Amino acid sequence: METTIGACGIVCSECEAFKATRDYDIEAIHCVTKEWTERYKVDFKPEMVWCTGCMSSGERKCSHCTNGCDIRACVKSRQLSSCADCTDYACDKLQKFFAFFPGAEAPPKIMLESLRKVKSLKK
Repeated sequence: METTIGACGIVCSECEAFKATRDYDIEAIHCVTKEWTERYKVDFKPEMVWCTGCMSSGERKCSHCTNGCDIRACVKSRQLSSCADCTDYACDKLQKFFAFFPGAEAPPKIMLESLRKVKSLKK
């Protein structure tokens, strides 16, 4: 299976919403909806959870990606594939994300820094 990386470095292809969307698993979407509602204290609906990855060309993106992610919007506006490509890495938006998102600092930060390292080796 191909690895899908979000703008912020989250490995989308490891996300339960991504997996449920890929597998068209309605029951799993409902489980993710319930879990995210409890975790984030937002009343998620199933249609808000379907997602093929924030940077994918697919139409389905979770509601946060399309309606509230400043990081994704910034990456898209700069025509980058992720924050790893940005000359302003790691900006305030990304630092706030690392601090806010539960458990996100390690995996996304490590992913972005790994991507940056690989890109610098190719130069």
